Amino acid sequence: MKKNKIIMASVAALMAVSPLAAFGSQTHTIQAADNSIKKTVMHNSIAYDKNGNSTGAKYYAYNKINVDQSLITIKGNLYYKITGKNQYLKITNIDGVTRRLTHNAYVYSSSTRRTSHNGSWVLTKGQVITTYGGSYKFRNGKSYFRVGGPNKQYIRTSNVGNVINTNYNPTNRDTTNNSQSTTSAQETTVTVTISNTTLYTVKDGYEAVQPTNKRVKKGTTFTVDRLEQGTRADTGTDGDDDGELAIYHIKGTNYWIYNTAVKAAKQLPVQQYYKTNTSMITMSKPVEVYNADGTSQNIIIKKNDMIWGVKNLSYIWVAKDNKAELFYRLSLNGQYRSVYRITSDGSRISDRLPIKDAYVKASDVEIDPDGITLTPSNTPAEAEAAAKK
Repeated sequence: MKKNKIIMASVAALMAVSPLAAFGSQTHTIQAADNSIKKTVMHNSIAYDKNGNSTGAKYYAYNKINVDQSLITIKGNLYYKITGKNQYLKITNIDGVTRRLTHNAYVYSSSTRRTSHNGSWVLTKGQVITTYGGSYKFRNGKSYFRVGGPNKQYIRTSNVGNVINTNYNPTNRDTTNNSQSTTSAQETTVTVTISNTTLYTVKDGYEAVQPTNKRVKKGTTFTVDRLEQGTRADTGTDGDDDGELAIYHIKGTNYWIYNTAVKAAKQLPVQQYYKTNTSMITMSKPVEVYNADGTSQNIIIKKNDMIWGVKNLSYIWVAKDNKAELFYRLSLNGQYRSVYRITSDGSRISDRLPIKDAYVKASDVEIDPDGITLTPSNTPAEAEAAAKK
């Protein structure tokens, strides 16, 4: 991907890899399986039909269900099909997603009471954890992700980064109490083939990995969860010209190791730096720009072939439509773009205007497959309640 086609204000967000297919309305099987498996719902879940429409049925947290082992993609999201029913639940509400902590985080059972998660009362910065479903807003006004159950376990959303992986746990075991580890669809093991091999890390102020003082012996084995080229791997913006040099991320750590120093049990797809750094969208039609309160900025971004970085995905209450809709926030901070300016009489005037604090409807844009997949940071009910306070 060419750097000059990427629009973003920052490239400091955490990486993410997702097994989601390209955005689209079609439904198709990701992986086939023959048997039904028992799972535990970890987050209250709406059941959808094969077209992504709500069926009206709801499954509550910690209830056990039987689902087909195969995964289904509906409009870019992964689902389990409930065995024997034309109902589909998001995998993120069952197996969850992995995220990396950006700050130390206490574990809470309520807005005022702390508890433990797998024996730990404080989770540490850099640790990779699993969260389930969207966030909850507690009475104190702060938002939290569920990290375990059935005993209530939550951490503040402000302490975690973007999604790294969507978990997929195709076993005949459930995830109650988060007692078993889930396996990403994008990971493997590597064995070090060169003595005294250097480990690398991403240091503050740098985009590319930097060498550390840590060395590992020949024969050491690691689990890795992504393979990168591009800026972080120090192979140029678009990756190594020969397509050979790349760098593995060692799962659950802040360390990386070059592929030339290891032998992998299986080949992972090579990701570009920007794929692991931000979520991206494209605009194949003119797109209206909104404010954070759901009102229009009276600006329409012209149809273009650019790739736009987005910061987050959230529901915003749109008063004029009397409903909550999903919005992406653009990673822009006052850059000038070609737009239509909407005048008071409703006419459009072609112009170049600064775009700042801009939100666009998810339904108006398409997810770029080279970006990370975001999950909503709130629910439609939370958006409505916040707007009507």
